[in-house]
Amino acid sequence: MGLWLHRLAVAFVLAFEALACLASVILLMLLSAAPLYRDLLPAWPAPWAWAAMFIGACALAVAASWVKGIFDKRLPARIGGEPRHAHISGWTFVWIVLVMSIIVALATWASESENNRAVINTDWGVAIMIGLAIAFVAAALVPTVSIADHASGLISFIGRFVRPFGRVLSIIDSILVFAVAGGAGATQSSIFIRYVMLLGTLGACAAMGYWLEPPWGLVPLAWGFLVAIAISRRWAWIETDRELAMLNRRFVGPHLRIGFGQDIRDEALLSFASLLILAPLALRQAQITALGADFELFNADLAEAQNLRTWIGFFGTELAKAVPFVDWAEVYDVGGADEGLVQSPVAHHFVFATRILVDLVFLAALLQALSISARNATQRGLFYEGQLDRLDPFLEPREFRKLMRRGEKGRLEPDPARVAAFPEYDPIRLSELAGDDDRGRVFRAAVNAVRVQQGGSNVAEFHTELARRIHMPERDKIAILEVVNAIRAAGPERDIVLLDQLRRELNHVPKLIEVRTAIVRLIAEAPDSAEKTAALTGAIEHDRDSLGPVRLAALTGLAEAAQRGDRDAAVTLQRAISSQSLTKAEQRSARALLAQIDRGVPLARPAAPAPSRPAAEPPPPATEPEPEQNRDHQSHDPQEAEFEAPSEPPPPPVVQARREPDPEIRAAASPSPRRRGAQATMEWAALITFALVGAGWIYFWQNTGAFDR
Repeated sequence: MGLWLHRLAVAFVLAFEALACLASVILLMLLSAAPLYRDLLPAWPAPWAWAAMFIGACALAVAASWVKGIFDKRLPARIGGEPRHAHISGWTFVWIVLVMSIIVALATWASESENNRAVINTDWGVAIMIGLAIAFVAAALVPTVSIADHASGLISFIGRFVRPFGRVLSIIDSILVFAVAGGAGATQSSIFIRYVMLLGTLGACAAMGYWLEPPWGLVPLAWGFLVAIAISRRWAWIETDRELAMLNRRFVGPHLRIGFGQDIRDEALLSFASLLILAPLALRQAQITALGADFELFNADLAEAQNLRTWIGFFGTELAKAVPFVDWAEVYDVGGADEGLVQSPVAHHFVFATRILVDLVFLAALLQALSISARNATQRGLFYEGQLDRLDPFLEPREFRKLMRRGEKGRLEPDPARVAAFPEYDPIRLSELAGDDDRGRVFRAAVNAVRVQQGGSNVAEFHTELARRIHMPERDKIAILEVVNAIRAAGPERDIVLLDQLRRELNHVPKLIEVRTAIVRLIAEAPDSAEKTAALTGAIEHDRDSLGPVRLAALTGLAEAAQRGDRDAAVTLQRAISSQSLTKAEQRSARALLAQIDRGVPLARPAAPAPSRPAAEPPPPATEPEPEQNRDHQSHDPQEAEFEAPSEPPPPPVVQARREPDPEIRAAASPSPRRRGAQATMEWAALITFALVGAGWIYFWQNTGAFDR
């Protein structure tokens, strides 16, 4: 019983954000369906109480995502802490305020005219043309004459006043991306859970916006708008990460603000599509509220205002008239059938806001989706033309899975013709993908087939690349660890002399502790030899490393070699017990390792055999069972379950000895098996919840009067 409770507690800690978000969605759905069980309630709460319960349910998910963002070091734990989000400058805030001021001024001037029929004077048209000409000329000449350099003092002086406003916008944007979007399920690795949470949240907003008495029904509708904006902002951040990753050829690291755990393009477009129903519901709520307050808004009575079809038709008409750039409705004097609804100046403001919504939200989302599709097509074209040697993390799984075909038994296997025609791929990236056990079997089989086609893993080339990255003026820890993992995935062959030299060159560089430890582990994983023992001995004696974790890794490697019969390694361990160059704790560690050897307790992996064949031999087929994965580019392909290794006898594997990836690289990998188990449990719970809610909505669809009681 205690073990089960411990496992339950661990699963709760690992998936506390998913649990909180799922609980929030369940509460929102129960609140939205309240009219269905109205007769079962002892008393019907006041409208403000329903709005307060809605806010509380949303706050549960947002708070959990906020805490998760702090744990993941995406959001600061305190004001002024790290990370300091300052991606929006103060000058951006100035431009936003300037544009909004112009829009508000134009709308105010037009609404105050007689019968809303303001006329633009011809002299104003001439001034506008001159102003636009000056603006274009200035935009062309400013970069050339370097006006910013000549006015740097003035710009810096003004910048000190506007910089705090940019920081405020950056903080708000970060909260939207990590807390609000996370509360709607955008941070979940399973696409199924993301859709359940997003649809449940937006559906609850729409339902409560329909039946909740005005003006309190505007609360869930406003939250729906905010969720849509937050999802779109997170999508924009992910696409920016894609561009940065392709520019500097690094798919993990501090330069990425979110990473590639989720591709939420579909979720973002779905959120924008939800505005097509949320906006009419908001117009409906606003008109009913205005009628109750005797305020003149739209020209509609209560019965017409309560009819949702009125506002859907009105909003659709405005969408047709608001097609940007063309302005066809004004040119041909085309009006809407519901123009009689718009009489007051405030109603004109609502219509104007609708036009802005279309131009700045819907159009921007569609243009971004089209630009991403065009960029993906361009990236594929450059790759297949040989101008790129790797794809971004979202295109990689799609293109590699295209190399598979149906075999004679209907199973998926690599297609030799497609593999032969596949362009040359970055060998370091290939080794990294092939050594990642968290990838799907179909994906890894395709990657291994490409590795064989390209001649296998060139270990010598990897060592040369490792030395090049270490010798760069600005050492990039993440980039170095990528090559380390590629060397580890390629097999046990090591250039001991070069690795030991690199380890000594990095001595007394404390910021690269992970790199130095990883290099010593690479040496320890090599086949037993005099060079290996000498290199590990040097790390604790004559070329003593300055960091304890590095020396401990060397001690462990020596102990493993000694257990396999290396006498020199055993002698070194005996000296380490009383060595003055080691700390007391390290001497105790050496004594404990020797005691384990004497008792015959296994220390680690078996000995890595010396390489006796070229590294280009085929890799092993993916036949081993693998836990279900939840990543977007891994688990959603139904072909995964249909893949089976060929019936021919498998060739000897390339990867013979491999440790777990280094922590910096592993942080971007898929969840651990324990986390995957918790995630699978969450999927089942979400599936049951989704089925129950779907049944409830079907009932409502067949009994439309349930919400009108």
